[in-house]
Amino acid sequence: MPGPVGSPGTPATPGTALPPIMPPPPPTTPLPLTTATVARPVTRARRTGGGGRRARATASRRTPGPRRRLRRRTHPVAWLGPLAGSVFTVLLWFGVARSSGSGWVQAVGALLAAVLFVGLAAPAFAARALRATVESCPADAVAGVPFAVEVSVTGPARLTPLEPTGDPAMARGRPRGPRMATVEVVPIHRGVLASVAVDVATSVPFGMLWWSRQVRLPLPRPVHVAPRAGTVDPAVTIPDLSAGDASRRRPAAVGEPRGVRPYQAGDRRRSVHWPATAHTSSLMVREAEAPMAEPVVLEVVLDGDPEVAERQAERAMGTGQRLLAQGVPVVLVTTEAHGRCRDLVTDRFTLGRRLARAVPG
Repeated sequence: MPGPVGSPGTPATPGTALPPIMPPPPPTTPLPLTTATVARPVTRARRTGGGGRRARATASRRTPGPRRRLRRRTHPVAWLGPLAGSVFTVLLWFGVARSSGSGWVQAVGALLAAVLFVGLAAPAFAARALRATVESCPADAVAGVPFAVEVSVTGPARLTPLEPTGDPAMARGRPRGPRMATVEVVPIHRGVLASVAVDVATSVPFGMLWWSRQVRLPLPRPVHVAPRAGTVDPAVTIPDLSAGDASRRRPAAVGEPRGVRPYQAGDRRRSVHWPATAHTSSLMVREAEAPMAEPVVLEVVLDGDPEVAERQAERAMGTGQRLLAQGVPVVLVTTEAHGRCRDLVTDRFTLGRRLARAVPG
């Protein structure tokens, strides 16, 4: 049987249950944090005499999962420069028109003031009228790896993803009708995404001032964000019987007949298929179906601390991928929102989805 987690143990053999991946005991040194965390602004709690809201705000700073508070009202972005420049231009033209006394100068000044007012105020109404919809998104993603989300917008706009974060994208298309934008978001932590928070901004018609509002767009299907592949548990070391070309026997030397193939170093002499060898003028051997290996039970118990749980999920992801790559069936035991889940995983996508849905327990 393998030794405890974190210590060198004997190679795990199929049909055995691995020790559960559990949080380290308190006296040990905490695990190093290798992934970036995003600091989210937290609204200062009002002094109401009770500590409930203040305690929840403090907990939200430590937890990477809670949703950020969105600014849903339409508001100007970097408004001081455009507003000050417009006021200065109007005052300057007013002084010139007053000193000259010419009627056409005053008329041009009035027209200029109207244009500046429209350029500053019109984007506010355009931003409130904008509607955005997510058209497509992938079903699987990996923490720290960007993925694309196709968003349809009813007008020209700039989309900036907020949760998960990402780079701004411009909605381009026909002058009339919806416009498409490809927004790349980068999830920081594992989990299941049902929506994305986006800042929708526009500066039509003159591009003088940007007005924006923050909205949460539901996804057409949930995106399972798998954890990164971390270090393999030292207790899970399956020897690779097919590596090398020395005298080690191949694992599929016995079983039901499957066909013939060219001879490889390590094949038994009694497995040589002489009729096929005489037909092809090269040494051929019989190939048999390898017997199905017994599954390895991988139990994952996540800690209540989100950062520690993230490290444990990454280690479970790396361990499960190593076992699956070596052809060993894996039975994953996790705790999900509906309770304990124990099921066979057959590929890395299923493994990532199970770990994305796992909760502490």
